[in-house]
Amino acid sequence: MSTRSYIARQIGDNQYNTIYCHNDGYLTYNGAMLLDHYSTPENIDELLSLGNISALNEKLYPDPSMPHGFDYAQRQEGVTVAYGRDRGEKNTQAKVMTLAELDAPSNWTEYVYIFTQDNEWKYFRAGHSEEGLRDLKEDLTQENAAYGIERPQGYYGFLSDAVVQQVQEEQKSSDNNQAQVDEMSFSM
Repeated sequence: MSTRSYIARQIGDNQYNTIYCHNDGYLTYNGAMLLDHYSTPENIDELLSLGNISALNEKLYPDPSMPHGFDYAQRQEGVTVAYGRDRGEKNTQAKVMTLAELDAPSNWTEYVYIFTQDNEWKYFRAGHSEEGLRDLKEDLTQENAAYGIERPQGYYGFLSDAVVQQVQEEQKSSDNNQAQVDEMSFSM
């Protein structure tokens, strides 16, 4: 199953330039990816210029010296996969939508991410727009804290028990190393 989402940029009062993303729409993937790699008006506009996408990744454009396509075996690692560019589909361009359209039950999305006019990432879970836009960075921090971890930089994916345990061990080791450095500095 896919976790579908919309990715949008607010362009006016109740107007959002929007693309659809088919995969990994949950906070710890698309949410984290948007915060880390698409946090300026320029790079969000570049992302939106690709039109609807299958998968969001760190890079927008493939290395032109290497093959890249829609099929998994042809994809370049770390490159966003677009329906128009990579599979030749028509009518995949971004479209302007209202908040009500973004939250319509008929669109089957689970998350809606909005880059606001204040250059901040907000979001809401489908069916909950009436509760207002939530702060993406704050909620992502809270989601990781619920697992007893700080958000692992550069990790984008589902927080399985195995991933959480590995992150906890890495963060504990890092904390211990920092405590040793602090102790050495204090005793000098």
